Order: sequence, then C-alpha cells, then structure tokens
Amino acid sequence: MGINGIKIIEKPKYSIFYIESLSDEFKAIIRAQLKGIWNGFAEADSLPNFYSYKFTLIEFIDRYNSKSSKIKKGMIGELIAHLILNHQDNGLSSLSILKNKEEKSIKKGFDIIYCDVANNKLWYTEVKSGSYGTRIHNSTAYNNILLKRAKKGISKMIDEKRNSLWESALIDVSLVIKENAGRLNLKQLLSDDSPNLNSNQKKNVILISTLYHNLSDEIDEISVSDFLDNTIKEDIFEEVIIISIQKETYEAVANFLSDEILTC
Repeated sequence: MGINGIKIIEKPKYSIFYIESLSDEFKAIIRAQLKGIWNGFAEADSLPNFYSYKFTLIEFIDRYNSKSSKIKKGMIGELIAHLILNHQDNGLSSLSILKNKEEKSIKKGFDIIYCDVANNKLWYTEVKSGSYGTRIHNSTAYNNILLKRAKKGISKMIDEKRNSLWESALIDVSLVIKENAGRLNLKQLLSDDSPNLNSNQKKNVILISTLYHNLSDEIDEISVSDFLDNTIKEDIFEEVIIISIQKETYEAVANFLSDEILTC
C-alpha cells in the first residue's frame, strides 16, 4: 500500500522506499503505531493509560536524546522500518518491539522478527542505518555498504547459535501478540526454530538499509537487485528479501516526535 510522500519500487524479493516528505499520512501512521511498535501492541492495548502515546513519545525521546548521532540514526532507521513494513500488504506480522527491555540502550539481538503466518515462515531481520559522513560515496555505493553490514550482522547472530537470542524474542512475542491472535502458536514456531531444537541454522532473512542522503542522488535499483542476486548465490540463507529506504535526514522524524509531546 502506498503512502503519500513515499515513492516505492516494489518487486517480489526487493523493495526501495524513497521518503520524499514527512506527509500528513505518514505522521498519522506514526501516531497510530508508535506505542505498539515501542512497547508491543498487545501490551499497549492491555494497559492503554500507562502505555499512552504521550508516555511513549517521552520515553522514546528521552532515550534518543542521550545517544550518539550513530545510535540516533539507528533508532530512527529501525522505527521507519517497523512503520513501513507494518503498513505494507506483505502478509508479515512483526513479533518484535523496538525498545530494549533491559536498559536505556539500543536493542540487542535480532532487530525484528517477522512471521508469514499463512505459511508458518519466520523472517529474521537486520536493519543498518547511516549516512556517508565525510567519506566520498554516492547513495548507491553507501547503501551497498549498509546492506553488507546487515548481511554480516545477521549471519553472525545466526551462526553463534545463542539460545538467549530466541529467549529474548519469545518475550517480545508475548508483548506484541494477543493470546487470542495465536500467541502460543507463534511462540511454539519460534522456539522450534531455536538452536536448542533446530540444528539447521539456515534462516529466512530480511536485510534492511536506511540511508540518509539527499534524494537528488537516488539509490539505483539495479544495485539492490544485484545485491539480492549475489546474496542468493552465496547460499548462506534459506530465502532473502532486501529492503532499502532512503530519506534525506533522520532529524525530521525526531523533531516531529519531540513536537508531538508538546501538542498531545
């Protein structure tokens, strides 16, 4: 589904989202989804006064303001990825929350886990965000760097076979999915895919890049398609989806969230 202010190239196994403006429609999506993405949709619905939109804004901005620019880019990049994929008609349900539950830091473990409920398939997702800074890269080249980092990061986590990653993910499922929406079945599916129960660690992955670079220099579609083809040839994952997001700055989203605290 399209969103005003976002130009989309959408193919079966890769997509590119060019965020040209923070439109009123995109702002409405943020208002509708933020507390569920941050706290877990089931958790937010169960305690609506405690997990209010304003409370969530304050907590997000409090954590955001204390971070380095690198981590700020990552927080906004993950938020945008959650928002866009939740809005798309892709058959995927997120099983993950955005905030780190243990401390006021960035989330550890898998960035997002999605489930294709119709086909009982899990998708492990890594999001890498950034801008090229003082180094000379065009959008296409630096986006390729971000995708390589995402591939390396998710590969390392899968290869480590740490059950603690799945234990953390199981807690997220309880926060995101209501019991009457198949929570127990999804937890069973996820636990069955853990290293403890499944020695085959070849997984389905979604690699996401969020690039902050002027849209006068757009990510080239061919480069994303080529990255997908090359990753498939490496045969290190079961299946692969590539998603690239380009936005001029990350500050616009943060400024909007800060302004929302004053108006809601």
